[in-house]
Amino acid sequence: MQAQRKIWCDEDEHRLYEYYADFNEWLDGDDGLTLREQYGIDGLNQPSKAFYTGDKEAYEEAFRQYRIDRRHEALSLAWLEEQFGGNHWAQRNHDRFEQLIERMASAQVVPFIGAGISASARFPSWREHLREQARTAGLPTNHVEELLTAGRYEGVIEQIEQQRCVDVFVQEIQDVFSRTHAIPDVVWRISELFRDTVITTNYDRLLEQAYDTGEPGAFQVLNATAAMERVKPKAVTIYKLHGDVKQPARCILGKRQYDEAYGKYTLDLSRPIPKLLSYHYKNNSLLFLGSSLNEDRTVQVFRAIKQTLGDQDVPQHFSIEQAPESEQELVERNAYLKALGITAIWFETGRFECVEALLRQAKNELSYLGALPGLVHAAMPSSQTPQSIEADFSVYLRDFVDLMPLLHWFRRAVPQQATRKYLNAMQRVFHAQSIFTDDIDAQLLEGLDNLLRAIANNAQFDGYSQGKLTVAFASFQQFLDMQGQDNHANEQLALTMQEMLTITAGQLQELPIDGGAISESDRHAVRVAIALLHHGRNQLHTPQHYCELPETLNPEVSDFLAFALTAKLGVVVPDRLDPMLNDDIRQLCEIAWTNFDREARFGFLQRVNALLKRFR
Repeated sequence: MQAQRKIWCDEDEHRLYEYYADFNEWLDGDDGLTLREQYGIDGLNQPSKAFYTGDKEAYEEAFRQYRIDRRHEALSLAWLEEQFGGNHWAQRNHDRFEQLIERMASAQVVPFIGAGISASARFPSWREHLREQARTAGLPTNHVEELLTAGRYEGVIEQIEQQRCVDVFVQEIQDVFSRTHAIPDVVWRISELFRDTVITTNYDRLLEQAYDTGEPGAFQVLNATAAMERVKPKAVTIYKLHGDVKQPARCILGKRQYDEAYGKYTLDLSRPIPKLLSYHYKNNSLLFLGSSLNEDRTVQVFRAIKQTLGDQDVPQHFSIEQAPESEQELVERNAYLKALGITAIWFETGRFECVEALLRQAKNELSYLGALPGLVHAAMPSSQTPQSIEADFSVYLRDFVDLMPLLHWFRRAVPQQATRKYLNAMQRVFHAQSIFTDDIDAQLLEGLDNLLRAIANNAQFDGYSQGKLTVAFASFQQFLDMQGQDNHANEQLALTMQEMLTITAGQLQELPIDGGAISESDRHAVRVAIALLHHGRNQLHTPQHYCELPETLNPEVSDFLAFALTAKLGVVVPDRLDPMLNDDIRQLCEIAWTNFDREARFGFLQRVNALLKRFR
């Protein structure tokens, strides 16, 4: 017991135990009785904790089986196999969910919320609402059903406005969507998983209620006319594309208003809503939840953007979809969505509660990876030396895999066409959830993280970049303040992006970073930041494409990688990854770079894990 207490308290492994909260709750509850009896832990005060500390190997084996069972259930794998014969579609569901988790772990997913999510709170679907609207307006039922069946929703609105005037429509919107309903679990899951940006076509205020923590400025709502406004730093931004029930007269409802928002005769991608959708389609993975994705205006935007981009790579987009009952319908729907650049993850027909179950499973998967928003990664305690790392590197494996695309370019020039990919690879490393950055000062690391977010996703600096750069500037000023250097931490400044980049670069260049003034990890981070700031200044002048990286950036990143690997894993990296001596690592890093935007396969992770163990 003394040894167990030492592991629990001194090595801080309780943080790993807490990542498995859903399994621990299941094990301690009624459903876990059989397993508790099997291992003789039933009747203890906290059986799961006793199991974890007393028999870690058995605990992990039980957890693996639990995780497999929960995944199969959430992904409707048994139903897909039975409904369509064999595991063809079940395997694709599994693979696509892995791909989604990979994107979510990198904080690159933006949810797109449709009426189906509001329907879970007993708000009507848009189709049902138009049916009720038509009744209030006194339109012939048969004619309305014909229009709805044909997907001519705007036609129903237009006829209501012609027959009864727009005020009738607006009042009905206010009557229906102002009602207060209990927030459904699926909306809570959305608010737990996505802490940056949410897009919705819904009028109700479910999302605002879920994100309202009571803290001032926790979220902001931007409507259609302000879609490209400067976002508030650190606030969750909810884009309500078609308006808010609090201002029903300003909602986009009828054909005239849709024409104004999207273009009258042809789609106008320069208007605010198409411009916003275009930005996120090109730079993030959209996750469609409760959205029919039929031939409405937003779908027309996505189709037009994809056609404009041609063969150019875009992020993978996802939709959690009710599976059709026949395989032919499934094949056709799958092809329709892929033509829009969207990957479908299917759930059992009629079981809409599966959307919440899938999001809950995603939350658990991210928790296991230490990548859930608000969690601290399962990092090595600062007192632990590289020599004391256990042979099992599984805790650190994901973080090491994140380094590998950068190691592919270790002390080599990065070509201009690889600039965007290289910056995105940096973004995965320089965030607050990696063991290789946990020794960097928190404010300095936050500045680096947001600086990379500002410049990594788009060659054109826009409102999103402005917001992230503002956060980065404030973080760098607080870091300078703590070092006793001249700073603007307590000043309210309205600076341009050029000014923020230039001022910060000058301040960090004057910072005395040699001679033990700051830690070794901070010294490397400062040098990387300076090189990135110079790149940002260059990029401002070339918005049409990504400019070439400054000559200093890759050497500084390479120095950081060499330092981090030595400090954390005891791995000494040579000046060059010589082909004769380092063929295995070179090959694996090349695979990591080539497959940067794809989920790392289990076989690849096994090879990397075996390689790491050789370095002990």
